[in-house]
Parts: sequence; C-alpha cells; structure tokens
Amino acid sequence: MSVDHYTCPFSHLILSGRCGCKFSTKDCIAEKEFGVCLHESASIRCQSLYHHLRDNSDFVLKSHHQVSLSVGQQSKIKMGGLLALQEIIYHSSDDNIDDIVDLVETIQKEYGNFENIPFSQLMPKIAKFKFRNRS
Repeated sequence: MSVDHYTCPFSHLILSGRCGCKFSTKDCIAEKEFGVCLHESASIRCQSLYHHLRDNSDFVLKSHHQVSLSVGQQSKIKMGGLLALQEIIYHSSDDNIDDIVDLVETIQKEYGNFENIPFSQLMPKIAKFKFRNRS
C-alpha cells in the first residue's frame, strides 16, 4: 500500500518539536530524515501561507531581491509568522504551536484569504524571533 506524501513548508519546525500537525509524518531517504504532509489540500494551504509570509517579509529581513534565504531567515519567517498569527487569533503567547493545520484553517476563516492578513502586525514578531535562545 502506497501513501502519498506532500511537501510541508513547516517540516523542520515540526521535527524540532516547536510545532505539531495532525497530518505530519516522517520519512527517510538513506540516512536523511525529513517531514512530509499526508494531506494534499493542507499542504497547498500551508505552502500558500508560507509564500505570503515570505513575500511580505523582505523589508524586515532586509532580503529585497534575494532569491534564496538562509535557514535562519526561513525560520524567522515561518516560526515568527506562525507565532504572531497565533497571538493575534487566539490571544496566546505560547512559544509552541499545537497544530499548524488548525491554525492555518482558522487564519483562512478569519481573513478569507491570506492576502488579507495584517502583515504589518506580524513583522515585529518575525523581526525579533530567534530559533535558539543563547544564554
């Protein structure tokens, strides 16, 4: 029996334990472990949200006209953006996200589509997000 796997833009956040997702699973090729999505439409919605976050984060990351981003910059956009949206929608200041798909679905219901997200409210959280706290 073959199970279809789809791209998960937030897979490293899930593998790190910072986020959960009801449709995520791990897969391996050789010795490399990576996260995948088991639900096609959820994968498409998450990818769309990430692209909107990415497109609106150029100024805060000082990455204008930069095609590829470092892993750190991608983490700032992804985790910082998700945490900011969670804070706006659920009024929660948690540092983790229980279920990305639930959050993405709620965002879509709240704003109709991702173009209507108040990105200016997300940018401060994205700018100050650090994946690892160094003491």
